Amino acid sequence: MAKKEGKFRFAYFTDKYQETCGFYRDTLELKLEHSWDRSEDDKGSLFKAGMGLIEVLKRPGNEQQKVKDLDYRHPQGAFMVVQVWEIDELFKKYKKKRVPFKEEIKDQAWGHRSFAVLDPNGVVLFFIEDQFDV
Repeated sequence: MAKKEGKFRFAYFTDKYQETCGFYRDTLELKLEHSWDRSEDDKGSLFKAGMGLIEVLKRPGNEQQKVKDLDYRHPQGAFMVVQVWEIDELFKKYKKKRVPFKEEIKDQAWGHRSFAVLDPNGVVLFFIEDQFDV
């Protein structure tokens, strides 16, 4: 019997919920796995990125909707890395779509070929192709 494994999630809150979801869904063309809209202060979307998920949550404006132990500040210092294949084609596709790049495509000294984009909240997503995993 095969063991079930969970998916890794990178989750964060944003005041730019609709814009951020549009960026992941329409601009980067990541698959929307699931979303919910229970109220104005309880919205979220899960986007497939590699074998993980990016969870975008609308920052609640109502203090009663906030969960005590969560950090609702803007993300800073964190970034995501998504392993892909055929990175040159993906880069060209995003270039045509005028995706905001943080770093153009290049070969890294440690063996990755990569580029980085910025989401509407300033979160950096690196797309990498690993020469050792071909």
